[in-house]
Amino acid sequence: MGENKKHAAYYAKRMDERIEEFVMREELIMLTAAELDVENCRPTDFSEPRRVYAWVRYPSKAIRVQAHAIAYTRTAVKIRFLEPLIKIQREGWVWLNAVTPADPAESADGS
Repeated sequence: MGENKKHAAYYAKRMDERIEEFVMREELIMLTAAELDVENCRPTDFSEPRRVYAWVRYPSKAIRVQAHAIAYTRTAVKIRFLEPLIKIQREGWVWLNAVTPADPAESADGS
């Protein structure tokens, strides 16, 4: 019976940590409409999403994520990815040079 209380306390603490992490997390910074300049540089959708690695920015850091490229312009790529800290699907534009194609021989889970 004491074991269940230990597990409950452990999971309650983990949940509190996750909630705090979510509330205190920094907001993701993606390219703005002005940076994209879509009036002069129209986006083109990929026929199928392409696996890539991309650098995404936060106010205090940048991290490299696995993503799918879904559209592009001459200067930017629209990516869809699972935001690492909060496990939420996100989508947005990053600069073209922040994106690297994934190795086709690599499995989808990165191994």
